[in-house]
Amino acid sequence: MEFLIVFVVSAFFLALIGVAMAFGKSPSYRPDRHYVLKLIKGVEDRTTTEQAWDMLIGYPISHDPELEAIRRQLVELHEGNLDRPAARQGINGYIYDRESRQRLQSVVIQLEKLIAESPVTREF
Repeated sequence: MEFLIVFVVSAFFLALIGVAMAFGKSPSYRPDRHYVLKLIKGVEDRTTTEQAWDMLIGYPISHDPELEAIRRQLVELHEGNLDRPAARQGINGYIYDRESRQRLQSVVIQLEKLIAESPVTREF
């Protein structure tokens, strides 16, 4: 009798897990342009956390090619390239040092221009 009760309870929970996996939505990282701008500006005023910044530069953005190009510029700033060294760690709560934060300003200008040129859409 105990076996039957344990079996029924286990089967019920396995069925719930199966239903959740079949009809659930897989997690995805889909930041919009305004959120990315907020994160970049947050590096300057210390409101962006290191976890949010690592998430931004660590995951590709497949739903917006222009935003992916911005993200790749941020990765290049973070990791460096042949022309420029990698961004240095900041102090006193900053993610980057002063020079690296100044290099971010060109990306901010580019992203603000991209946001201004994007068409306005509404979902009904």
